[in-house]
Amino acid sequence: MTRLVPLIVLLLPAASVFGGDLPQVLQPNTTAYSATEVATLTQAIASLNDALADYSMGSRRYFPNEWTSRNFAMYTAGVLSEKGYETVLVSGEGWPEGVHTWVLVGIPLGIKTAWIPVEASPEQGDSQQILGHIYKSADAAGGFWFEVAYLAFSNMIELPPNMAPVARIRAPVSAIIAGESTKLLALTSIDPDGDIVLYQWNFEDGETQTSTTWSVHHEFSEPRRYTVQLVVIDNRGKSASTTLGISVLEIDENGVPSGGDCGCGH
Repeated sequence: MTRLVPLIVLLLPAASVFGGDLPQVLQPNTTAYSATEVATLTQAIASLNDALADYSMGSRRYFPNEWTSRNFAMYTAGVLSEKGYETVLVSGEGWPEGVHTWVLVGIPLGIKTAWIPVEASPEQGDSQQILGHIYKSADAAGGFWFEVAYLAFSNMIELPPNMAPVARIRAPVSAIIAGESTKLLALTSIDPDGDIVLYQWNFEDGETQTSTTWSVHHEFSEPRRYTVQLVVIDNRGKSASTTLGISVLEIDENGVPSGGDCGCGH
């Protein structure tokens, strides 16, 4: 995918992200870094690409009808931070929607940091299926360079602290029967300072499901005790989890469920 290059490109001096200054994005070549640093940076970018390509973490929100570029950047930066990456949000003018926001990911190289630009927003009219892209092009020598649109920016966005969401599960029926579709609810899960974006379910039977809504249907095929896990992710990428023990029952020859309590009270 190729994005439109912004109409205005501001050239910024080298600076540190600390102390309120703007970080600088340099092309990953031996003009900016040593050969050893370029090799380290190339490997780090490949690992970052793998983290960004996680289909289970895409917000499923649409750009720009549901979320702006700032919303997408906040979400992706938060998820990457949860994975251990250093992230900064930056913005610039001259994009099709006016002011555009993207993410810089810091890669430590000894005593300095290399900043990698990440586009979190999907194409206009599309939903976010993965966390983002590093837009780059190959050169004749087998290396690559970042798209110029992401090299310069006018602002670094500082965000307030983000409170973690709270995950809760409830099974609304008194008996869960093997082979029958069962509804599980996360209705009382909350995010104190935002919204829950994703509900990720692990049913402990080899199946998982990711949803943008708080209810799912699932069929447990075997009667036994299961520990269902729910992970909720908020609009700034912070997650929380909980579990619920569920006994799935079988029907005996008289049509009576047997096998114990379902553990449905959460």
